[in-house]
Amino acid sequence: MSRIILQVELATAQGRTDINLALEDAFIPILRSVYNLPKLVNLNRKQKNFPGIDLGDDHDRVCFQVTSTTSLDKVKATLRQFMDRSYFNSFDELYVLTLVKKQASYSQAAVNEIVGDRFAFNTKKHVIDLGDLLGLVAGLRLPAQERVLEEFQRILGEVDAYIAYSSDSIPDPTAITTNLLRVRMPQAVYVAELTINDKEVVAQARSSLSYKGKARSRTSVVKMALLLNDVHSDAWVCHDNKLFSFHDMEANGLISVVDEGSVERLDVSDLADSLETDNINVLKQLLIAEARELLKARHVRMQPKDRFFYFIADEEGQSERKEPWIGKQKATRRVYFARPSKKDPTKVAHHQHLSFDLTFAKLGDDWFAQIVPSWFYSFDGFRQSNWHDDLLSQQKRLERNASVRNQVRFIAYFLSATGAGEEDGLAFQNLVEFDVGEDADYVSDDADETFIADVADDQEEAA
Repeated sequence: MSRIILQVELATAQGRTDINLALEDAFIPILRSVYNLPKLVNLNRKQKNFPGIDLGDDHDRVCFQVTSTTSLDKVKATLRQFMDRSYFNSFDELYVLTLVKKQASYSQAAVNEIVGDRFAFNTKKHVIDLGDLLGLVAGLRLPAQERVLEEFQRILGEVDAYIAYSSDSIPDPTAITTNLLRVRMPQAVYVAELTINDKEVVAQARSSLSYKGKARSRTSVVKMALLLNDVHSDAWVCHDNKLFSFHDMEANGLISVVDEGSVERLDVSDLADSLETDNINVLKQLLIAEARELLKARHVRMQPKDRFFYFIADEEGQSERKEPWIGKQKATRRVYFARPSKKDPTKVAHHQHLSFDLTFAKLGDDWFAQIVPSWFYSFDGFRQSNWHDDLLSQQKRLERNASVRNQVRFIAYFLSATGAGEEDGLAFQNLVEFDVGEDADYVSDDADETFIADVADDQEEAA
């Protein structure tokens, strides 16, 4: 969520204040789920630049203004338009959705002067930001939460694409390389009933694995059960008391936690072509789990909270990691760097990791992985630095369109060499490219990133 806010702030700082127009449609599926508004539509489709409001459901009489401006003046201007045009005859509620963090408070008295007793607008309730939306998502059923969080990942991709391709200073390309990577799907999915006793697993984990916490989810209990059986694979998904995997469960040890007699082999198409949303979601989660397992062997980890991937050091004590790749020519790219402290060069100020979100989607008859590159800053090589957001903001301001495109192309190249040896497993192929003329990849592949300079020593030590 913070990464979406950061990107919107960056676009706004660069004068691209119309980014909210680019994201109006993207938020419709989320708002439909969170506010139970099945008929929510973009009102600008009915009337261009619908004055004062952007999205609306005239059946449930709720509307939204989507904006990257958080000031009280913006809220007041929206309400003036709303009242002057008598939208209250069509809508009972108006929400102002800010794409960046909203102010700590807004003057209710100033709002009341505009709406009077003709319309109810509570600044604490009706001015919302992305953090508020995320809080409401937590109250949804798990399948709905997963769908909404997937939409947020798509939005992050759309923001990055907007920033990368909307600058007037960049010549019009004659070939467009997308961030969609074709994938070859595994042929089979194995599914079986779980047989573990959660309480017994947790108790045994405390004894044998020195586990001290509480079981946070069924998935964490299954993970503990597998570790107790010396099975370290992450290439599985737990859903509805069943375990799913692209691999034969006896061959990779998963058989130790399931009913052996219940193991069933399905074609991937049984899930991919299903009309049940849960089946599609299980398949997408399984693709992420499989990618996670494949990337572990190449020293790329998944961040457990936000579930993005990041490069780590190849070996303990390594200060820098570079990966070779081939675009138009052979090159190397720095993917990890332990930046030394200015005060004490023997200490590390922070660790910088190239990172990326990976989401899977079916378009037509084919499956694709969407790559959204970024950076992750840790204080120990794994856990997020207290200064992560500030460091990421500084780095993003240095990056240009060419940097983002080359990051996508490098990550795609890296992924294409991951898991390619298995004939019937998940494989990453080539980026989707649209040719609109002669080759437009004029950017040198060996141009590495521009990186932020050392930060102040007090920040270094606090991180």
